Amino acid sequence: MHHKPASSLPAFGNKADSYDAHALVQKHAAEWLAQWIPSASEIDCLELGAGTGLLTCHLADKFKHLECTDCEPTMVALCKNKFPTATHRVRDAWAVQPDRGQWDLVTASSLLQWAHEPNRVMQHWQKLLKPHGRIIVGFFIEPSLPEMLEVTGGASPLIWRDSSTWQSIFTSAGLEIVRMESDTRRYHYTSALSFWKSIHGTGATISRRMMPSQMMRFFREYELQFRDAQGIYATWTFCRVELQACA
Repeated sequence: MHHKPASSLPAFGNKADSYDAHALVQKHAAEWLAQWIPSASEIDCLELGAGTGLLTCHLADKFKHLECTDCEPTMVALCKNKFPTATHRVRDAWAVQPDRGQWDLVTASSLLQWAHEPNRVMQHWQKLLKPHGRIIVGFFIEPSLPEMLEVTGGASPLIWRDSSTWQSIFTSAGLEIVRMESDTRRYHYTSALSFWKSIHGTGATISRRMMPSQMMRFFREYELQFRDAQGIYATWTFCRVELQACA
């Protein structure tokens, strides 16, 4: 099922300093994706949407050449300060890429779900690969945050797509799925407010601003509907996929 997306873009660059403190889910997603990253040193690796470096820490000093990129200059500067041995550049992951056929590995964590035109994006990424190159990416899929969607009436900062939809996107972009897995996890919070802060603290927001009365209603309804013995909860579904260009 698709949900109605927000009209505004997430403000990740504005939250660079606070991102890591709120990004436990994204940290776990990067760790899970890193299990599939090859260990061969003679690899030219491009990381897209590197952000503060949650995946970069699993890539640094591992490859012949590692280039970490993000569209937000503040994120690029922060990541460069953490991992100075890598190359760091500002790059729009959604745009046509200039360095075609130069990369053995293209990777990204917690990025692809934000693509408004994923078919076109995957075509661009496919053209980055050397012969026999791979794309290994992790992202979030439906069902993710179904609790929030229910309380907000479907308002979401992005369009959620399920596993079968993503499979169709990859194959239509001329990519072969080598392997693909998903993992649904439940995260607990002390209150609906703490859950809300964890979302906004990373820069992800919904488009409409809620009035104080609407916010109080959201918190009340969320806590009434989505509480178990461990507290308030939110569900995320991780997906990881390894792709190669079709022969």
